[in-house]
Amino acid sequence: MVADLLYYIMDYRGHYYRSDMTNELVVAADENDASMFTFAQANNKIGTGKKSSFYCIVPTENNKKISESEEVCNKCISNKEIPIVLNNQIQRKCSSPVKEIVRNELKNSVEKSISSDDLSEIDWLKYLEHFINVSSEVKNYRDKLTNNLTDIDQKICDILHYIELCETKSGEAEDLVELLRICRENRRDIKDELLRTEYFQTNFGTSINISKAKQAAKSIKGLETRKYAPRKYNLLFKDCVTKSSPPVKEALHNAEDNKIHVITEQKNIYRGGKDIMAEDKCVTPLDGKENNWLSFAKQQAEFYRNAEQYMINLNIEINEIDKVIENTLAEAEDVNCNAAQGYNIFKTLKELRIKRKNKLHELNCVYAMTDGVDCSAFAEIFEKSLDELESILNIGNNIELIKTEAI
Repeated sequence: MVADLLYYIMDYRGHYYRSDMTNELVVAADENDASMFTFAQANNKIGTGKKSSFYCIVPTENNKKISESEEVCNKCISNKEIPIVLNNQIQRKCSSPVKEIVRNELKNSVEKSISSDDLSEIDWLKYLEHFINVSSEVKNYRDKLTNNLTDIDQKICDILHYIELCETKSGEAEDLVELLRICRENRRDIKDELLRTEYFQTNFGTSINISKAKQAAKSIKGLETRKYAPRKYNLLFKDCVTKSSPPVKEALHNAEDNKIHVITEQKNIYRGGKDIMAEDKCVTPLDGKENNWLSFAKQQAEFYRNAEQYMINLNIEINEIDKVIENTLAEAEDVNCNAAQGYNIFKTLKELRIKRKNKLHELNCVYAMTDGVDCSAFAEIFEKSLDELESILNIGNNIELIKTEAI
């Protein structure tokens, strides 16, 4: 019987509701502007959250079986469902204006995720952990793609050699062309994916961004263990048991450089009623030394500003050495050499090969330090740090002072 009737959705202040373009409930101008729902539709619209207690279902004027609605209303109330209220009962049900404010302030629980376009629905910790995982694994993924590219190149090579060397049967040529086309398409997909991962790793998945993401995730986790520092009533909080306060976990860190094992514990420092996360003091290789940060910043800025061009120069020099080696070998093939000439050619080739090996070793070392790093961004960071250090150390003023004293 309820399914045959139509209902309005109202609140206890007498406001009617309608569905907007996004199918959400909004306040209607009046009864004529309100939407009509079946009993099931009205229940689905109101839901079962905290806000549902502020709504009621009202039969429309066209419903003739009011007595049946009242009977259903009593059953709904006894079953703790959404109540059905008659129009003449609305005014008696009206509460204070404060209740309307409370209703507006209540928020239904939101399911957090890492893929939502709404920032209020993002699980920031999982988002950062996902970014860290992707950025850390992208190098291994690129290596896997490179191996796949090598495999597909070898398959294409086999097909081409088969076409060149083997007799083909009737109708086999068409199948070979189709196989070659598929292999080439697969090769293009792999190369495009390699480029996508390279763009990500170079521009976004850099080492410095991974470090920042790890620090941000650590800070977010620290929110779970923070405590409130009372401003005045210290005695009030003396024996206070914090609600849902997870225990502080101890972590064992291994300082790999000096093999010193240090136990650190996540703690909170409270100053002026504010929560400040901190850690216990740990031994580092920088402790107890006179660190020349100005020299370090200059060296880093200079390295990252010139690293890419330096690798280009090394590649050019290696190619030039390869050309000299090739010319020397060609000369040895064309000329009948005696023992002395043969020894000189051998000596030249050996020196060139050693020189090439050293250049290649240098190139690999620089590549290892810059792979997956945005060198330009790093250079800008250290150049900015250099300016700040010079300001801190008052270097500019000291230089002016020296010039003044000299005059």
